[in-house]
This record gives sequence, C-alpha cells and structure tokens, in this order.
Amino acid sequence: MKTASKKAAKKVRVRSQKPLRREFTVRDMNRSGAELLEAARKLGRVTVKSRSGEVFEVRAVTDSPTANVLADAVLKRMRQHRERLAEVGYKEPSPEGWEVISQAISGER
Repeated sequence: MKTASKKAAKKVRVRSQKPLRREFTVRDMNRSGAELLEAARKLGRVTVKSRSGEVFEVRAVTDSPTANVLADAVLKRMRQHRERLAEVGYKEPSPEGWEVISQAISGER
C-alpha cells in the first residue's frame, strides 16, 4: 500500500489574524499600508508616529452610522455578561461595600 505524497500529507494551514494595532510608525505605513488602512477601517482611527515625535491620526470616513464595529461588539458582550450575572443572582455591592473592597485592595484592611 502506498503512502500519501508529501503534498497530500500536509495539513491545510489556516492563517491566524494578527491583532489590530492602534499605533503605527511612518515606516510601518510605508511597508504595510494595507494593514494600517484595515486597522483604521475596523477600529475607526489609528495613529502614526514620526521619528521627530509628531503624531498623526488616520481615520476612516464612512457613511455608516456604526463606524466602530469593535466598540459595538464589546458593549454587546458587556450587556450579555451583566444579564448572565443577574440570572445567577449577583447583586452589586453597596457604596459601603465598595469602600471595604477598596481598602482591602490597597492593604488598609
């Protein structure tokens, strides 16, 4: 029985997406302009820093009312998390309770 060829034996690799960056340099802009524009499109805006210290902002101008898709997704997840907490009976601490928690974190208690 023959074994599969090397080409057939290779698994199909799926490219993982790089995390979107909010800050770029002028060099990044020159070398990977598509990445910069994609980040601006998805995040709403990105900054470009020059060697002299100047900071520029690149933002996507769209007609869409929901230009920042990632912010909407984060807010949706936060709402879902609060709903799940309410389902299991979580109650937020009172202002006095928060003070006790803050003192415990700072080492005062």
